[in-house]
Amino acid sequence: MKKKLLSVLLSSAMLASVLVGCGGGDGAAQAPAADNAATEAPAADAETEAPAADAEAEAPADDAAASGDKLYVYSWNTELGERLELALSLANRQDLWDRIEYVNVGDSGIYQERIDQLLQAPDAEDYPDIIAFEAAYIMKYTNSDQTLPITDLGITDADLAEMYPYTLTIPTDKRNGSIKGLSWQAAPGAFMYRTDLAESLLGVKSPEEMQAKISTWDDFVATAKEIKEKSNGETKMLSSNGDLAEVFRSNMSNPWVDDNGVFRMDPIMEQYMDMVKTFEQEDLSCHTTTWSDEWNAGPSTDAVFGYFGCTWFLHWTIKANCGGEKPGEGTYGLWNMCQGPMPYYWGGTWLGATAGCSDPAAAGEIMKILCCDTDVLTEVSRQTLDYVNNKTAMKTLSDAGEGAYDFLGGQDFIAVFAPLAEDVDVSFMSAYDQTINDLLGTQITEYSLGNKDKETAIADFKAAVAEAYPSLTIE
Repeated sequence: MKKKLLSVLLSSAMLASVLVGCGGGDGAAQAPAADNAATEAPAADAETEAPAADAEAEAPADDAAASGDKLYVYSWNTELGERLELALSLANRQDLWDRIEYVNVGDSGIYQERIDQLLQAPDAEDYPDIIAFEAAYIMKYTNSDQTLPITDLGITDADLAEMYPYTLTIPTDKRNGSIKGLSWQAAPGAFMYRTDLAESLLGVKSPEEMQAKISTWDDFVATAKEIKEKSNGETKMLSSNGDLAEVFRSNMSNPWVDDNGVFRMDPIMEQYMDMVKTFEQEDLSCHTTTWSDEWNAGPSTDAVFGYFGCTWFLHWTIKANCGGEKPGEGTYGLWNMCQGPMPYYWGGTWLGATAGCSDPAAAGEIMKILCCDTDVLTEVSRQTLDYVNNKTAMKTLSDAGEGAYDFLGGQDFIAVFAPLAEDVDVSFMSAYDQTINDLLGTQITEYSLGNKDKETAIADFKAAVAEAYPSLTIE
């Protein structure tokens, strides 16, 4: 048996609280899974809910031997492990770092499948104590009995005071309003563009002037056409038509599926379809595929004018692919940011403790240090350039001039992102988003290429949603 003995670590009162959180609950209310298991791992529905801890609760309450057991933390890459090591070091908590067994699954494509398998084996030595979530599927776990409310981990409202509100809305269990995860980062988006191309092609010399050129979608298209014309077709506004996706998704007025299980297509997604077709048919992008080698090469060339990107995208996508490491090399230093046609956000990583977590108190300490400690987060941002989920930390750095970024020609990236982070609205999110967005993408491609008319593409999209989720009412 793995050391998942909750009573070893908790008082009887705490145990009662945890067992309520771990119980079977209302399976029908848990996060959905597409019926096609080949495309998405099973969700936490009635058939796959996490086993309750009752069977193990009979261990002697005074047996403290498990207190030094390993805490298994799972993610899909090295980032979370690096941040945990840094944060715990800054907090002088080597004892907690020594307990962490960090498991890098190494592939985001199979991460959910791996986690779902592990959650069905609570007696396994490598059963997860803390798991990382991405925004695209976090509700699958937080709207289920597989994760613990942060209040069960000793985290209070006061600990959350400096966080951006949307980062707490996303991990909230819609069934009862409990918060089930925390993030150390915030990821508002902006439009990132080449300053030298803006000046030579558009006569634009400041982010304010650039914003005026792209403040609406009509302006954005008009400016894209101007860039193509002035450059004789050598520079396009975007690399991929897919670069539009996150902006439109973040501005849906309603979720794909409401609380009554009714699917509706938000009107803005039809606008998104038309925008992609415009960029495709009028040759306003480079027609690459997002994340392909050709797409990644774009920031180092004059072929791409700009990208829609967020906090992490700035440093680890644009800068990483600009062809240089200091001003004068590649396009380093030749970038600026402005909001663009709409405010939006893109991604982020959250942490949550599993229902069978062997040491909820320790898990809470770890999450609190990485996600709530202002002093720690200030230094994490200083050392890593993360835009951290702490308003005071970011203001402190910006006020001290530490947001001035040579990659952006001295523009303060913190000052740009701060108001955008306040404006993020995630009321559109649902547990169905990942699969439904993928299904829509398939039909948008067919429509933009002229293989289907709009009505047929929408009808086929709705049919695909109905096939993936037979229990939904499709409108």
